[in-house]
Amino acid sequence: MSIEQFSNISLRGRVAYAISCLENMISALGYDINDWEIVLNYLWTFTDIRYLDDWNEIIVEVIPENLLEFETYEEQKFAHLSKEEYLYLRKLYKSCDLSIHILIREIFELGISHAYSVIEGHGKNSLKCMEQIILFMEKNQFQLPDVRLFLMHSFEENRGWGNRFNGKRISKLLEGKTGG
Repeated sequence: MSIEQFSNISLRGRVAYAISCLENMISALGYDINDWEIVLNYLWTFTDIRYLDDWNEIIVEVIPENLLEFETYEEQKFAHLSKEEYLYLRKLYKSCDLSIHILIREIFELGISHAYSVIEGHGKNSLKCMEQIILFMEKNQFQLPDVRLFLMHSFEENRGWGNRFNGKRISKLLEGKTGG
């Protein structure tokens, strides 16, 4: 797959594509989608959250390596995760394939690739992140989503960031679960 296909897709569209990659991975590994609903719901907020730096603050708590760094909920001052979510995700992450840990981290890196800056050109930083995600998916033989489904999220919208949209509606795994 050519990374050039993403040059006309907004950052919100690129993150949506990356989350769709994670959904493909979860399905391919045979996990129960119900187990991943919390993680996916948090990730998909990138597409419709008003302030993207709010998403960064939320997702940094959800990244497996960050969450697993603490043995107890009380060790870290979580601003967004409840104790129940922390305990649930801790157990989930300890029992899942490491490739999921890596991809969640890559999605976060993509989401913050232009944080606190203007997106110049076609978003070189996020295109590099996209390339890493695609190479990781291909190397591990996970199916890539159809990029054509994301072309409607134009890079011309909102200075490259893209207009807000409900990404949960395009989620293959959450459809019908979030009222969408």
